[in-house]
Amino acid sequence: MGIVDSGILGPFRKKVGPAIGRRHMGQNLILPLYHKTTKPPTESQIGQQNKFGMLNSLLNKMKRLVNPGFKAYAKKKSALNAAYSYNYTHAFLEVGGQTVLNFPMLVLSRGNVARPDGLQVERQANVLHFTWQPQRQSASCLFTDLASFLVYNAVKKRVIIRSRAASRYDCSFSMVMPNNTAGDELHCYLTFSTADEKVVGNSKYLCLAAAE
Repeated sequence: MGIVDSGILGPFRKKVGPAIGRRHMGQNLILPLYHKTTKPPTESQIGQQNKFGMLNSLLNKMKRLVNPGFKAYAKKKSALNAAYSYNYTHAFLEVGGQTVLNFPMLVLSRGNVARPDGLQVERQANVLHFTWQPQRQSASCLFTDLASFLVYNAVKKRVIIRSRAASRYDCSFSMVMPNNTAGDELHCYLTFSTADEKVVGNSKYLCLAAAE
C-alpha cells in the first residue's frame, strides 16, 4: 500500500500502481517497479559489476578517511558515493588480462590544504616511520594542520587508519603495524586537514614494496 504524505500532489511512499516512492538523501524519488531480467549479462556488464564490487568494497573499508575527505563534494549523495564517482575513471589497471586496482591513482581526500613536501616512509620490523619536510606557513599550510594516515595491506585485505595523529610541525609519525604484516607490500596514504577539520587536502600516496 502506498502512503501519500502531502496530499494528492505530494510525495508518496511504498508501492502505488507500477511505481515505488521513497526518500533518499533529502530527495523524493519515484522509481519503476523492479523487473528481473532473464537475459545473461554481457562481458561489458560483468566487467562493470566487478569494478563496482572492487572499488566499493575498498572505499567502504577506508570510509573513516574517505567520509571527511569527500564531505565537501557530497551534494545530494553520500561522501562515499562522491569518492566512488571521482575515482572510478582512473582507479583500475588491466594487468595480464585482469582488472586490478590502481592504488597510486586512488584519491581518498580532496581539498585545498597543502600536501606534505618530501614525504617518505620506512619500515623497521613492524613499525612504519613517516617523515616529511618543514614547510613555510601560508593560508593553506599551517603548523597546526593535522595528518591522518591510512595503510592498506592488499594481501590480507586489511586497513589501518590513524586519524589526526600528528601535526604538520611534527614532520614525523611512527605507526605500529600488526606483526604478521611484516614484509608485505603496503599502500600508504597521508592527508592533512585543518585543526578544526573544516578543510582537508588531497591525499598523498606512497608504496612500501614487499620485503624479499
